[in-house]
Amino acid sequence: MLAALAMAEMLVSPGPELTALRCGLVLGGFGAMVRWTRRNRAALDRLDWCDCAGERVTMRVIPSRSGRPARAAYADEPTPVGATLEEVAR
Repeated sequence: MLAALAMAEMLVSPGPELTALRCGLVLGGFGAMVRWTRRNRAALDRLDWCDCAGERVTMRVIPSRSGRPARAAYADEPTPVGATLEEVAR
């Protein structure tokens, strides 16, 4: 952003065009910062965690079903009534 602003100062003559270009560059810079912050929200949240957070935080890992047929193929199989969650997931 700083390089773009410096180039605008050197290439564009003073006047309304330069003012509009400066405003556009500043607004574009703020827009880029907002997009970056939104995309890195999870990483920024983890910066405030303490060192012991890894022992206390539980993360759910959902395995991929690559190579298996779609879920609809399993619809014909009856699920036992007394099954635990782990058995149903298989």
